[in-house]
Amino acid sequence: MIVAKPKRNTLFSLGLFIALAVGIAVYITTLILKSDHPAWYQYVLTSLLYPIGIGLAIKVIVGYKSVTIGKNKIEISYPVQFRKLQYDLKDITSWKETSVKTATGTYKEVAIEFNNKKNLNLSYQEHTDYSKVIQYLKKKCSRAQVK
Repeated sequence: MIVAKPKRNTLFSLGLFIALAVGIAVYITTLILKSDHPAWYQYVLTSLLYPIGIGLAIKVIVGYKSVTIGKNKIEISYPVQFRKLQYDLKDITSWKETSVKTATGTYKEVAIEFNNKKNLNLSYQEHTDYSKVIQYLKKKCSRAQVK
């Protein structure tokens, strides 16, 4: 069984960014409340940082998924949503691996489309066992690969 889930480094860096954004917003809010005449940019910063930090936190928490591949099945588990989706390999209409060369290396992503028009995207930089997923798809679903 192949289990692809978000890497800890990715979750840590997103968590650090969220903590910084919300922390700075809280600090600026306390400055606004203590000041008699707060500056206009303090209002702008708080109105930007709160939605960015809280929105990203919700997206990361609700969008967390674990993908299990094996025995001719793909199971996508969303633990926070208490939801599991299960597909047979015959339900895959197409899949495509995309590689983009960047200054720091190569960004790789696989997009899998199922017959109910749902998509599954996994990237090399953000998910564990990415190369095993690609090998499995090439071995079992080479007919559905878009080149």
